[in-house]
Amino acid sequence: MTSFFKPLAAFVLAATTIFGAHAQTQPDTIRFGGFGQGFGKPHGVALLAIAQGKNFIADEFKGTPVKLSFEYFTGTGPAINEAIANNKLDVAQYGSLPNIIGKAGGLPTRILSSYGYTTVFGLARQDLEVKSFKDLKGKKVAVTKGTVLHWALLKALQDNGLSLRDIQLVDLKSADQLAALSAGSVDAVLGSSTLLTLRDKGVAKVFYSSKELGARASGFGGILVTETFEKQYPDATQRIANALVKAAHWVGQESNREEAYRLWALSGVSPQSIKDEYDGVSLKEVFNPRVDAFLLSQYDDAIDFTKDNKLIRNDIDVARWAAPQYVETALRAQGLQTHWAPRAAIVARP
Repeated sequence: MTSFFKPLAAFVLAATTIFGAHAQTQPDTIRFGGFGQGFGKPHGVALLAIAQGKNFIADEFKGTPVKLSFEYFTGTGPAINEAIANNKLDVAQYGSLPNIIGKAGGLPTRILSSYGYTTVFGLARQDLEVKSFKDLKGKKVAVTKGTVLHWALLKALQDNGLSLRDIQLVDLKSADQLAALSAGSVDAVLGSSTLLTLRDKGVAKVFYSSKELGARASGFGGILVTETFEKQYPDATQRIANALVKAAHWVGQESNREEAYRLWALSGVSPQSIKDEYDGVSLKEVFNPRVDAFLLSQYDDAIDFTKDNKLIRNDIDVARWAAPQYVETALRAQGLQTHWAPRAAIVARP
């Protein structure tokens, strides 16, 4: 090669390297996060756990050099918001209240999919006469602040003519709630099915369950993608949505129910608690992935509620926050356009 072409070749190589980096179609690593159950296990629950455990996400990236990492946070929603703020996550599954608090605080996220809904349980000490939320007046009630369960408690108090001033709120993580109720240092707790181990031990009794009321009364949230990731890697974002739709379709088939229970039990939740939460309900309906009018109206309602309770100050445009096109594209590609009927809004949208 002549002396003239040597520097030219070096320039072309350098330019290809620089511009190729900007044109990269797939990330090196995709970092997923989800709410953990306080047991320190590298597994989770709900839709993301199915997509991970059945390799639906891994299969979408087969043949690419993309690496996948999954972390399930003991600190649940607030810890996930912190991780997103510190640029440590690309995709996260967590509850609506921390979703909203994070977005109102400036976190650049998009709602990629629903993760399903979570049955909310209220348990009280066995020796107390607690039959409803009205009986909690003056009692010490534990919940994890900043989570969807915190929102569920506030909502339930309001529906029963009470407010936070009527109870003594104790902020405890799920694992600490179990110990506190067992020791009698709190009178009641509001949480997920993990609390049912206390019922099984005879320590506490269930005074409330949202199971019979379905999605309208249960905890809900989303699988969110950061705006940076979505803009830089639209193809990868679509592949993730493809995997989530496959996971939702799989878990909704009755023949897969018991295997789904086993996958969720890897998180540390007892198999009996999982059965108590999901037996007798349609997993197809629970894990509807659509970002539809129903889900967006739930978010609108929760945003209004959190503003009224001074948990956030800023308005959020839910329609702009949502990114329903990815799931809808996946549904069309998989021939599932009519598998889940679009659900109507539960409240009037402004």
